[in-house]
Amino acid sequence: MAANMILPTVALAQRETPSQKGFCARFSELTSKLDQRIADRQAKLEEKRLERKANLEKKRNERLAKLAERRQKRQENFAEHIAKLEERATTEAQKQAVATFKAAVDSAIAAYKAAVDAAIQAFMDGVDAAITKRKSEVDAALNAFKSAKQAAVDKAKAACANGVDPKTVRETFRADMKAAQEKFKSDRQAIEKLRTLLQSLIAARKEAISKAHEDFKAAMEKARTDLKAAFGVTE
Repeated sequence: MAANMILPTVALAQRETPSQKGFCARFSELTSKLDQRIADRQAKLEEKRLERKANLEKKRNERLAKLAERRQKRQENFAEHIAKLEERATTEAQKQAVATFKAAVDSAIAAYKAAVDAAIQAFMDGVDAAITKRKSEVDAALNAFKSAKQAAVDKAKAACANGVDPKTVRETFRADMKAAQEKFKSDRQAIEKLRTLLQSLIAARKEAISKAHEDFKAAMEKARTDLKAAFGVTE
């Protein structure tokens, strides 16, 4: 959308009567159309940004809600499992082993949740920062184009006021606008794609969650081994 914003600008600058005599006379009308087109396209760009922001927020909330739901379900299942173990415990040693097992699992779950939450938060913060960075860079490119456009307009107005041949004014204006367009394209292409910016964030989140999972598995395995020993269960 940002790239398309400037295309009508150059196209408008190219339309004129064969004699070119009306260019200076119609220049105010031309620049008004240019400004309106740019304003309309910027409004659409902002609308798209707000729409993407709302969709991102909605997806985040849905994912966090599902995560909380899964955690609640696992917690309920664990509570049922502990209740069954307590029923099986007949000696003080076994009862103490169940209590120790429960404390170990609670600690492992808390550590796992904290690590996962930190990974998720770091990812979301990184996404927000990447979006803000790209928005700032796109806006800077757009503002640079608008400044170049305004300079071309001011230059053309001054030339018209000084009696320069309208055909010369028009050709100069076209050249200035083409240069502004090419500069805008170059600036836009230099901006890193959001997908590229997110790749490292996705990898970091995956690695952090994977480590949290492995740590949790190790803690659970130890807790189970200790519990089995207390109940006299051998592999």
